[in-house]
Amino acid sequence: MKNNSFQEIWEKLKSCKNVVMSLHIGPDGDSLGSCTALKYVLERDLNCNVTLVSCDELSDSLASLSFSKEVLFGKDLSDLDLESFDVLICLDLGDNVRLSAKLRDNFNVPNDLFIINIDHHKTNPFYGTLNYVDDSAPSACSVLVDFFKEINVHFDAELSKRLLLGICTDSGFFTYDGKKSLEQAIFLINQGADYMNDIVIPVKSNIPLRLLQFNALLIDNIKFNTEKKFAYSLVKKEDVEKLNLNFAEVRLGIDALRDIEGIDFVFNLVEFDQGIKGSFRSHKVDVSLFAKELNGGGHKYAAGFGFKDSSLEEAEKRVLEVIDRIGIHKD
Repeated sequence: MKNNSFQEIWEKLKSCKNVVMSLHIGPDGDSLGSCTALKYVLERDLNCNVTLVSCDELSDSLASLSFSKEVLFGKDLSDLDLESFDVLICLDLGDNVRLSAKLRDNFNVPNDLFIINIDHHKTNPFYGTLNYVDDSAPSACSVLVDFFKEINVHFDAELSKRLLLGICTDSGFFTYDGKKSLEQAIFLINQGADYMNDIVIPVKSNIPLRLLQFNALLIDNIKFNTEKKFAYSLVKKEDVEKLNLNFAEVRLGIDALRDIEGIDFVFNLVEFDQGIKGSFRSHKVDVSLFAKELNGGGHKYAAGFGFKDSSLEEAEKRVLEVIDRIGIHKD
């Protein structure tokens, strides 16, 4: 599978007037940052009409950012007349199923819809008409920084803060994949992004109490495999509902387990009406191998998966069996 060039992608975008994008299911900072950054450039520089939707809500901290208001929340791609758009742009989407809550059921993207796929996930299958996938990049926003530099886009303060959001959040605020993320963050700060006021205060210093309670629950429920040096936690649906958490907020919980002394990787399983959401995190084990075997995907050190029809106990058994079968692959 071969990447198209940034220039090919830009030439296609220059011919488009009506563009549609969607945040991925359970949107995070990189999804919001990359989609709103590209939307900003297309509207500013190419005078495009950009429709940006999200079937899921953001976490409260991300929803407080001004550019989150540019997203039509509660809208699914299946609610739109996709034939009216010149192109569907997929950003930060390791597979196109995560575009829509209904893609897992009966909804299909029209076969003749032109798709541009820009991503950084190792498991991306190059599903676009044009593709640019850099699995060495720490975030989708990082890929966009490279893209915009190559085609000589002007980095103003507004564009820079949107990109900085994804670079900070997808690198765990520079705790992994740090070198390129730090270099690009410095570049964006020099273009006018305010690291403290644009990112740190609203995102890191604005955590709702219910999220901290969820983190405490994950820690209370933790189980250890001392022989293989991993840990995991299970959370029942009634506990998620009691804390009034949305899907995007639940996705953040795994980071509360990531840095346990003496543990090489962690995972969690959280129960919803729609099924089980699972996440892996590590600093030294390739957890994407586990996620891929579970029909999920992601990065080497951060990956996810889900089960539609499964109990927590069944899901736990399946994940443990996959870990045993695949084996632990360290750097």
